[in-house]
Amino acid sequence: MPDTPHGPDDRPRPSAARGAATVGWALLPLIPGLGAPIACAMAVGRRPTATTIGPLILYLAALIGFFAFLLPFPVGETPGWASLLAFLSLLTSTVVASAHLLTIRRYVWAPVEPRPAAPKPARPAVPGQDWVAPALDRAARMRQDARRLAEGDPALAKRSGVGRPDLPRQFDDGGLVDLNHAAVEVLRDLPGFNEATARQVRERVERSGPFQSIDEVIVEVGIASGFERHLREYALLMP
Repeated sequence: MPDTPHGPDDRPRPSAARGAATVGWALLPLIPGLGAPIACAMAVGRRPTATTIGPLILYLAALIGFFAFLLPFPVGETPGWASLLAFLSLLTSTVVASAHLLTIRRYVWAPVEPRPAAPKPARPAVPGQDWVAPALDRAARMRQDARRLAEGDPALAKRSGVGRPDLPRQFDDGGLVDLNHAAVEVLRDLPGFNEATARQVRERVERSGPFQSIDEVIVEVGIASGFERHLREYALLMP
């Protein structure tokens, strides 16, 4: 791993706010009325598949059914069967809809992977041609994609070995290292780390639990200020 990497400063961003927002989205149907259709329409706009289009049609029909069972009758003269069907329609478009959206929340709001571009034909190497910068840019993009995966679906990121070069894997994360789980042999190669620093990190995690931010690592372990930017570039904190 290079001691002076180049590339964007992709600091890990907390996912708590995003998670709270998606839960709020899933609870929109609890607002009687257009809550369920609006939430489902947002899901269709993000992922237009049968998994999202079907619920939009179902809950919109349930909302229409609620009014269809009540409006034909004068107030106070609604038959029991119509009141029951109206109640079931309302229940479907509120509580059932929210429960369903909570189950598909991760699918709807997981990072949408862009379609891979058609591979460009390899060009023959030219003496003196700069190949280092493109390689660094490619690694930086891989790190950015891996961070998005870790933020959107931590369980999948763990199974894919993001940040764990000490494990057998086929996923290339551009050189990220998970400070909370990687072995000492991997941590000691990070910018600003050595054998003692790596062991200090491992002992702290085993004693007090995972780090929550890179700033916490820098303060507790004592990383020199000259290495902070490079550490943020390569460090990852998986829960």
